[in-house]
Amino acid sequence: MERFSGQPLRERPHIAVLFYDAIGDFVVATPLLRGVRDKYPGCTLDYLGGERTRQLEEASRLVDSRFSVFGAGTLTDLPGYLTERRALAGDFDLAVNCDDHPVAAVVAALLAPRYVVGRCFDGELRSPLPDSGERLDELWRQDWADADLLGRYGDLLQTQFIGEILCRLARVETDYARTEAPVAEPPLAVPPILIATGGKRSAKLWPAEHWLALLRHCQRRGLAVGLLGDAPAQQRSRYHSADLEDYLLGNSALQDLRGALSLPQVAGALQRARACVTVDNGIMHLAGAVGTPTLALFGASPWRVWAPPVPHLQVLLGDEPCPLCAENRFRNEACLRERHVCLESLAPSLVAERLDGLLSAQEAPARQRLPY
Repeated sequence: MERFSGQPLRERPHIAVLFYDAIGDFVVATPLLRGVRDKYPGCTLDYLGGERTRQLEEASRLVDSRFSVFGAGTLTDLPGYLTERRALAGDFDLAVNCDDHPVAAVVAALLAPRYVVGRCFDGELRSPLPDSGERLDELWRQDWADADLLGRYGDLLQTQFIGEILCRLARVETDYARTEAPVAEPPLAVPPILIATGGKRSAKLWPAEHWLALLRHCQRRGLAVGLLGDAPAQQRSRYHSADLEDYLLGNSALQDLRGALSLPQVAGALQRARACVTVDNGIMHLAGAVGTPTLALFGASPWRVWAPPVPHLQVLLGDEPCPLCAENRFRNEACLRERHVCLESLAPSLVAERLDGLLSAQEAPARQRLPY
């Protein structure tokens, strides 16, 4: 194994991409997957993710085969899977590990590829594989959320969006901002407005009373609103928002769609909605991927890294920014202050105003077509 810095691969190479099984992780990896396919026509592309994103991985047009690295008991099946894949497509020519998780670094080594991008142990699993020494690969050791990153690496990057950074590190060219998600028809009527309140870190949550104010604004406008997310038990254990959502469902006409749709059906519902309002989570990434006009509420997470730079997604920030999460490299699960100022200061009146603007922009072309 050696570090990849653009060396030529054999015709129809066998390539693996590894990432953690968060919805957003899979979606932001799709520019990389597309770029790899464009650069290496006829390649075999295997994706090693996990059970939480299995539905997206299986339905993606960009993936030939997939395996769950993350998920109960799945790693015991890895040797057999790799044997089958090598018998079909040959040894792995390139492995791109997009994740910093130590398990992903071990799996990258077990693939035994000719070339490696990202974190990987050596063939004996004793030490990290040495860096290439190239300046581009210094990015692996940088804080991608650093506000000065473009000041230091602007000759290599156009944005700090993770989708671009992963492509640059793998030496592929594509439309870095254009993410993708498989879409399926939802089996129910889709409200015009869809929201998602949960996040993997409770520090990312918008206050319940702010959500309620926005829902009442939508009700006054006669706009039905649907709540997206996992089933309530998972929302409670993984996304910290079950109590908040119970409160909203008990005090508004919010429609509960949690757990009612597969992930491709969620993407299909978002594609049919007029707008989405969400915190930084997987729903934001699915909405960005299918082109839904989206308001993304950021406070305690690095928007420069995770918000795709596309015109249909607006990043909204509070009036009282707080540096503590950034200083802690966003490793804290909960807010580090007594008062959650970054998201409390993101006023529901501003969100309602921006939502009205999205809807008015959609209505304007229809008015212009009227015969007067």
